[in-house]
Amino acid sequence: MVIIMDMDSGRVIREAPGDAYGDEVLNAGWAEVPQVAPRLAEVASTRQTPGESEIAGFLARLYAAQE
Repeated sequence: MVIIMDMDSGRVIREAPGDAYGDEVLNAGWAEVPQVAPRLAEVASTRQTPGESEIAGFLARLYAAQE
């Protein structure tokens, strides 16, 4: 129901009849409710442990950056 009122006095000017449409009609054009996307497939890692030369190179670059 819609009530039209005078904002200064708070007096009711007129009352409009109830909604001409039901909730089904008002919501008919809405998009689908978003759904949770399925998880991506997990891929097995082929990680290798670093060798002695890689560790030494990393530490050398780290110490050089600190100077």
